[in-house]
Amino acid sequence: MDTMPSTFAWLAVDAEQRRRMMEAVDQFRDETTIDDLGVGAIRDAFSDTLFPGTSTLHTRLRYVLFIPWLMQEASKRPTAGEMATRYHDLERDFIGALERGTSDDEPGIIGRRAGKTLQRVPSVVYSGMLAQWGILERGLTSREFFTRVEAARRLDAEAPRAEDGGLAAERIPDGLDPSLPAPPDHLLKSADFRLLPGEVEYLREAITRTNPGTLIARLVQERPAGWTDADSVPSAPWAPEILDLLSHRADGELRSLLDLAERFSLHIHGANLLYNLLLAEATSSDPERFRDDRVAHYRDRLASWADETAASRPFDSEDLLALGQLMAARRRNYTDRTRTFLESWCEQTRTPHTVADSTATRQLITDRERLVKQGRARLRPGNLKALNAWSGASGAGRNLFRWPNVVTLLQDLYDAKENA
Repeated sequence: MDTMPSTFAWLAVDAEQRRRMMEAVDQFRDETTIDDLGVGAIRDAFSDTLFPGTSTLHTRLRYVLFIPWLMQEASKRPTAGEMATRYHDLERDFIGALERGTSDDEPGIIGRRAGKTLQRVPSVVYSGMLAQWGILERGLTSREFFTRVEAARRLDAEAPRAEDGGLAAERIPDGLDPSLPAPPDHLLKSADFRLLPGEVEYLREAITRTNPGTLIARLVQERPAGWTDADSVPSAPWAPEILDLLSHRADGELRSLLDLAERFSLHIHGANLLYNLLLAEATSSDPERFRDDRVAHYRDRLASWADETAASRPFDSEDLLALGQLMAARRRNYTDRTRTFLESWCEQTRTPHTVADSTATRQLITDRERLVKQGRARLRPGNLKALNAWSGASGAGRNLFRWPNVVTLLQDLYDAKENA
């Protein structure tokens, strides 16, 4: 009987659920993604539409090739059980190969600290991207892949030979893209994140073919002007240098989506800043708690936000309708309470300079947090434990819909094209 390691085995549905769970946990470390006011589903709908397959957990682009290459390596074993055991070990042993092939300060190695005790394996982290980009058959589990490989070998051995010497039986597809580039020599001994020219072309074609009309498909084909290295990346997905790539006619829908995303990001940012101001006021009785005056800090930020919002086009009823259509298209939950909250907030932002001291907006934010977080609400009377846990900033960053993560992936692609 084969002995199997006691570990998570990357199931098609469970892997996606686990990935989202891990992503939710990681969001508590990122000011732009904490969701105290219950708009995370809208944030994710924009992110998935602009950059399908991506996640805040992704570190480097070449992992989408490492994973299927390791699967192929594991499939050299004779049985599905032995393949699965080998694959379990390979994902952890591969950390050493990356460490040997890169410098000590190379970012993005999954499991550098955990080593062989790694629980968040790359195949789980990148499962959504592999399926979305057509590299791996959607819904395929690693165990099913190995089972297919074993079954195909058995059929090959049992099948009668055709007259030309080939196999007469139809082959079982293993679920990996047949166009996948071959792995480099000595992959398991030493590996790095530098994409080879053939790998760049493969990924550009795969992303564009499987996700036409998206911003990531556009950006893998053409680098924005002025983006020369990691220090010169555009500040946001709607930055002028990116919009310059998009035709008003051919890319009209994408430009409209970016406009909607930019203005939603701006308007909801004010709600998060006001939420933090309320928390700062609620904790202001302890002047030694923070290094600076948090009340003054958030009042200053709200003043700057109000200036920018006043110069922007309002988020009106047509925008809210477009938002609802986006949520429906992405099959994201969009409740009546969330819709009502956004309608009320956007109405208040028509006079943005009054938001900080408006009784109505303050009550709107307080009620929304209580509805979303219920017993965990920091602004709930008497909930001192939750209030005292506030670090001084909670979701106070402007949402860029995974742009910082996407930038890293695109930089890997651009660097490879430049060095080819």
